[in-house]
Amino acid sequence: MIHGLFNILATLVTVYTFACLIRVLLTWIPNANNSPFGQFLSKICDPYLDVFKKMKFLRFGMLDLSAAIGICVLWGISYIFSTLALGEKITGGYILALIVSMVWSAAASLLGFFIIFLLIRLIVLLVSRSTYGTIWDAVDRSISPIIFSMTSMFYKGRAVSFKGSLVIAIVECAVLYFLGSFLIEKMLVPLLTSLPF
Repeated sequence: MIHGLFNILATLVTVYTFACLIRVLLTWIPNANNSPFGQFLSKICDPYLDVFKKMKFLRFGMLDLSAAIGICVLWGISYIFSTLALGEKITGGYILALIVSMVWSAAASLLGFFIIFLLIRLIVLLVSRSTYGTIWDAVDRSISPIIFSMTSMFYKGRAVSFKGSLVIAIVECAVLYFLGSFLIEKMLVPLLTSLPF
C-alpha cells in the first residue's frame, strides 16, 4: 500500500515537472502566455517557480537558471518517490548522488547549450563575409572574454584569431562535457550511491 502511494506521488510530481517545463517553454513564444492554456499553467506553476526566481545567485547577467534549478529539484523529488515506490532504501550516499547528478545535469545542459551556440556562431562566421553591425557583433563582444580566456590556457601570450578561439572553445567545452559525463555519471554517482550511511 505504501509503495503504491509513493508511486502515485512520483507520477504527480513528474506530471507537475512537465507542466513547469511547458510553462517555461511558453515564455519563449510570443503571446503564448496570454492564451487560456498559458494562463492556466501560469496559475499552477508560477507560485513554485517564483520561489527560485527570488534567489538572486541563480541569475548571471541575462542568464536566469532559476527555472532550470526548480525543474531539477522536482525531478529529484520524483526520483526519490520512484525509488521509495520500488521499496529501495534511501541512504545519505543516495541523496548525495542525487544532488551531484542534479547539479551536473544542470551544468551539462548549460554546457551543451553553449557548445551549440558557439557552433552556430562559427558556422555564421564561416558562411558570411561580414557580421559587422549585426546582432552577431554584439554577441561577439559578450562572448569574446570567455572564449579568449579559454584559448589563453593553451596559447599563453600568443594572439589567436576569433575564429580559432571559437574552435578551441568548442573543443574544450566538448571535452569537458564528455569527460564530466563519464567521471560524474559513470564513476562518482555509482560510488556515492554505494556508500553505506
